[in-house]
Formats: sequence, structure tokens, C-alpha cells
Amino acid sequence: MRKTNISWNKLKKYSGLWVAIAEEEILTSGRSLEEVMKKVEASGKKAEVFQVPLEEEVYILAFDFCARFYSLMNSRLNSIY
Repeated sequence: MRKTNISWNKLKKYSGLWVAIAEEEILTSGRSLEEVMKKVEASGKKAEVFQVPLEEEVYILAFDFCARFYSLMNSRLNSIY
């Protein structure tokens, strides 16, 4: 999978939907993968297709990552001192 730079500010309005990104821009979106794939095929472009997480899921993932990172760093600091 290629890395695509699309900001969360652009993606959050598609929260819970499937989106297709081509050339670093949102090509199309829809409620189902099938719907989006038909639109991508009709466009003739190659696109990355994925489901945008719900906004609440993004915050939960970010919180979980921060909590794990803090715990890891805290344990490493404690082992040094």
C-alpha cells in the first residue's frame, strides 16, 4: 500500500464511509465498498480505497497509543534510575 497524505480535517466529514483516494485527492465516497469500487472502475483511475474510522474511534486509538507510549517510556526511565 502506498502512503497517501490526506489530513484528518479533509477525511473527518467522511467518517464511517468508504473513500477512494487518487493522486492525493478524494476521488469518491459511499456507504459500501461495492458502491465505491464501481465508481473507481468507472473513473478509470487507480485509487486507494478504505473505510474512514468514526471520529470517536480515532480519539480512542490516539489515547490508547499515548497511554502505551507513556507506560513504555516510564518503565524505561525507571530501569535507568
